[in-house]
Amino acid sequence: MIAQSVPTTRIRLKSLRALAEALLWAGSYSFAQLISFVVFVSLLFTAAFGFQWPDHDRLMQFALELGLDQSFVLIGVTSLGALILLVPLVAWRLGASYREQVGFRSPRHEEVIFAIAMVLPIAMLGDWLYSLARSLMLAVFSTGEGGDSLTVLFSEIHSVPLPMLVVALALGPAIGEELIFRGVIGRQLVSQFGTLPGSIMTVLLFSIAHASPAHAIATLPMACLLQFLYLKTGTLWVPIVVHFLNNLLAVVMVKYEITTNQSPSLFLLVWGFSYLAVLLVAFEYRRRSWSLL
Repeated sequence: MIAQSVPTTRIRLKSLRALAEALLWAGSYSFAQLISFVVFVSLLFTAAFGFQWPDHDRLMQFALELGLDQSFVLIGVTSLGALILLVPLVAWRLGASYREQVGFRSPRHEEVIFAIAMVLPIAMLGDWLYSLARSLMLAVFSTGEGGDSLTVLFSEIHSVPLPMLVVALALGPAIGEELIFRGVIGRQLVSQFGTLPGSIMTVLLFSIAHASPAHAIATLPMACLLQFLYLKTGTLWVPIVVHFLNNLLAVVMVKYEITTNQSPSLFLLVWGFSYLAVLLVAFEYRRRSWSLL
């Protein structure tokens, strides 16, 4: 009896350790952004005032004069800075073969084509969920329109150059989040807990990492698709492409006011869901033929 309990205890400890590490990695992206923010602002203040910084009020006045409170430069800097910090950290944790472990192989052309085709329907589903979740939150908590972080963020988007938005809101988050949540967290949790439980935990961690509750709920379909594509293709580039294009679509629609405040109609939702289902079935069918080659 004692001999049987020892392996069980070891398995539980290993599972707890894997879950704890996953939680740490989930917070690492935000923490890396915070470090990048502090370093950038410190360098900016040093360039302006030298090593003799003025008092707090003067620093805040200087930051407001530069418009740092509404600047997408900070978002771009923190996104790229997080990548610079996280890639070496992942390489150190996984070892010299980290590229092979996380799946940095070139995707097949068909994998990329299928991935691109899935962006629009999954974005429609996420947009509908966001509208639904936001309406429920407004009804239950009676929060104003200005209380949502995305509303505040996108209110300043029209005056920002598109290339800066692409880097700050589309490219940086796509690479950084996929590296952490798919390449590290998802791979580790699936290995430790199995495909379905590990994937569910990965999806939940990815969604929770998006601070706005409505945004977190809207992210669930995309998180499921990204995890599915990563498991099926074995390459990190496919979910990166989908993640990037989804973010890019949202940025372009908001910047050029292509979108409206209305959620997609029931017809569009049914069409999008059916279209996505057909794509997933076709993708799985084609994937089986790839594995035979």
